[in-house]
Amino acid sequence: MSNMATENQWLFRKEDLYRSPSLMSGLSYQFEKESRSKGITFIIQVGMHLKLPQLTMATAALFFHRFYMRHSLKDYKFYDIGATCIYLASKTEESTRKFKDVIIACAQKAAKREIPIDDNSKEYRVWKDTIIYTEEVLLETLCFELTVDHPYPYMLSLFNNHYTKDPLRVRKLKQVAWAFINDSLRTTLCLLYPPKIIALAAMYIAAKYLDENLNDALGDIWRELFEPDNQDIQDAANEILDQYAQFPNKGGRSLDKMLPGSKPGSEYQENGTPSYGGYLNSPAKLATPVYVEPDRLPNGNIVP
Repeated sequence: MSNMATENQWLFRKEDLYRSPSLMSGLSYQFEKESRSKGITFIIQVGMHLKLPQLTMATAALFFHRFYMRHSLKDYKFYDIGATCIYLASKTEESTRKFKDVIIACAQKAAKREIPIDDNSKEYRVWKDTIIYTEEVLLETLCFELTVDHPYPYMLSLFNNHYTKDPLRVRKLKQVAWAFINDSLRTTLCLLYPPKIIALAAMYIAAKYLDENLNDALGDIWRELFEPDNQDIQDAANEILDQYAQFPNKGGRSLDKMLPGSKPGSEYQENGTPSYGGYLNSPAKLATPVYVEPDRLPNGNIVP
């Protein structure tokens, strides 16, 4: 099966999310939405602890969202699935960590403690057995289709190959767009839109954030890409921003209310060490690793 066909079978309509296994088993839409977000936060926290590349964490997030379109949260706890997605994604993306280290990191972050568990403890054995068992269920649910695409390369390629203005400006645009893609992982966007649309949505928000006109900066290529999918891109952009509205102390944002020239909440480190941040006024619990190299992906490959 081609990668395009694989991706298409995991794209759903919005109404399908209201008929998910979790909702059909009696759970509320809001409960599932919050559980998905918590599960992705757990994945990111464990991934950061294990120093996993961003693409590995994104792959784990994609596995996680796809799993719960086939199974209910009533039957599988999000901690268990999150841990298994991390373990499987680390192997899929060739960033394998020792199984022991994955288990200890998952147990630490799930229990919200700093002291690692003993690998001879009952808790360790429970986590180990759970991940081993759940990996088989996860693989079968995913139909053993483990090659996935992400928005990051598409976004970087567009900026690297078509941006015609100040190189310092494009660096900031890439950083902010990268942060928005990171935070989109907590939503179900990857189930509704292909990576290209998510990438364009992140670029669209980043441009509005930094008061950048992409029609001028990218030229015809932006118009050719944006205009045919204008509604999908704007819907995806608003979906990314909607997640912050649940934190009233930070003030919900919409595309119409965004202030030009706002300072992003994440800063690029010149030495290549990732700092952590996402959307400008997002709370700490939403923070994710930001874009770490101007012209390379986290695995070291240069974007064509």
